[in-house]
Amino acid sequence: MILILNTIIDQKARDHFTNVIAERITFGRSYFVMTLEDNINLVSEFSHLLLSGSELSASNGSEWDGKIFTVIEHFLNHDKPILGICHGHQIIAKAVCGDEAVCKSANPEFGWKQMKITKNRIFKKISQPIFLESRYDEVCFLDEKFEIIAINESSKIQAFQMKNKPVWGIQFHPEMLWEDGNKMLENHFLQNPDDRIFYKNEMEDINLINYNLNIFKNFWDCLR
Repeated sequence: MILILNTIIDQKARDHFTNVIAERITFGRSYFVMTLEDNINLVSEFSHLLLSGSELSASNGSEWDGKIFTVIEHFLNHDKPILGICHGHQIIAKAVCGDEAVCKSANPEFGWKQMKITKNRIFKKISQPIFLESRYDEVCFLDEKFEIIAINESSKIQAFQMKNKPVWGIQFHPEMLWEDGNKMLENHFLQNPDDRIFYKNEMEDINLINYNLNIFKNFWDCLR
């Protein structure tokens, strides 16, 4: 069974991820959604770990970091697959490489951004990568345990894999399709209007977004 650790703080957004997004990205597989308030003693029964994005700042740290690290370390120690999205991507790097792995970005990203990806199993069936971005933080340091597998003009670490391990981090949001991605951005801009200056839309064909869900299929299949 898949464990999805939903670290979103806003209740409405958290519920949307649990009730809509989780089903979208699991493709009929069995899963359980855990929140930050839940007891983590039973994580040993799960095969895969998915870490959601979050409003939490990995660069600043939060009261929840220790709990998230404990879950990540369990999966790492048992060589179980891990995929982190946005804050999840950053917190994996921080758990392995320390506080210096994550920093405030000089180039915050909001909008639909094109990526350059390497040949990696997590990107199978994605040939024209464009993803939703919504971030202030970024992974700015990785040690020799990691391989960088995606970049763009704003960040040299848009995705990584731990070498020889089924552990990935992706800065962008492949779980978000056109409608809910734009709604997510608009909600952010309503609360943070000054961030509209960072918005970019490099989308050429919105149908390309549907292929982004292959990231999750590839992740669930990584034990085969």
